[in-house]
Amino acid sequence: MDNESISHASGGLGSTLIAAVPNWFGWMHNLSLPLLVVFLLPWMYVLLILSSIPYLHLCNFLRLRFWKQSNEDEFWKAARWLMAYVWNLHSKLFHGYEVTGLEHLPETGGGALLIYYHGALPIDMYYLTAETMLKCNRLIHTVGDRFLDRIPGWRLVSRVMNVTSGSVQSCVATLRAGELLSIAPGGVYEAQFGDSVYEVLWKNRTGFARVALEAKVPIIPMFTVNIRECFRTVSFAKWLFVRLYSVLKVPVLPIYGGFPVKLRTVLGKPIPYDESLSPVALQERVAAAIAELVREHQRVPGDILQAIGDRFETVHAVEQREEEDTKL
Repeated sequence: MDNESISHASGGLGSTLIAAVPNWFGWMHNLSLPLLVVFLLPWMYVLLILSSIPYLHLCNFLRLRFWKQSNEDEFWKAARWLMAYVWNLHSKLFHGYEVTGLEHLPETGGGALLIYYHGALPIDMYYLTAETMLKCNRLIHTVGDRFLDRIPGWRLVSRVMNVTSGSVQSCVATLRAGELLSIAPGGVYEAQFGDSVYEVLWKNRTGFARVALEAKVPIIPMFTVNIRECFRTVSFAKWLFVRLYSVLKVPVLPIYGGFPVKLRTVLGKPIPYDESLSPVALQERVAAAIAELVREHQRVPGDILQAIGDRFETVHAVEQREEEDTKL
């Protein structure tokens, strides 16, 4: 082969490689964009949750500056109602959110303990809190994980929204005062390492059962349909993240999603106070009630596309499915 031929050959190869580079970058861009979106969307929800911090601090500044003589409880009640309207609007627009079983909540002045399955992000608890405020005029007190206290400014949110420390004494006091209190026994562990099979991951935690028995209040099991299809955690190297969590005690497993799936919270029939039950027996009974709600209402394993399609179900289709579940 002469020099001219070699030059043409090398030039052709070089041109091919140069032409392939933009195609490679374009392919990577097309692949990375949707991946970036599904990993960034959860942070939009987190920012929405964290937006309550500057909002409530602004309210507190205005209260001290202009309404110092006003009734503090009434002031914060009005501030909470505005938050409830925002969250309620968000729930309807993004997830067509619904609640069934509100009639199982006791009337004002009656205490009850709500026990719920913890999704990757507990947005359903925010949605339910907004729904009960607007429809039942009741605020659900919440047990928050201790790592939340490390967030700057969160203490005011805890005080205004009645997020308790989670000690048995504080929980019992809340319930004896006739308030509603919600606890996710699985906590961050269940949020991080649960999956679309919706297995209850409570280990041997019986603290909530001791609280209910000491306060002598009913337990209301709660489950939100498709909560694991809205947000999911990555399954890659999960064993490593389990070890990291056992050391750090903070969420370490990446979350992706923010999918516009249908969310529907189901409040099951109350489990009445029974002094003959031990904390272990009561824990097992409540876990079984949550598992039953999953079996009756949730598609297992969960499917993201079908969960999005649930938003377009007709009323007749929903009634027919619930009738079939009842027969089973």
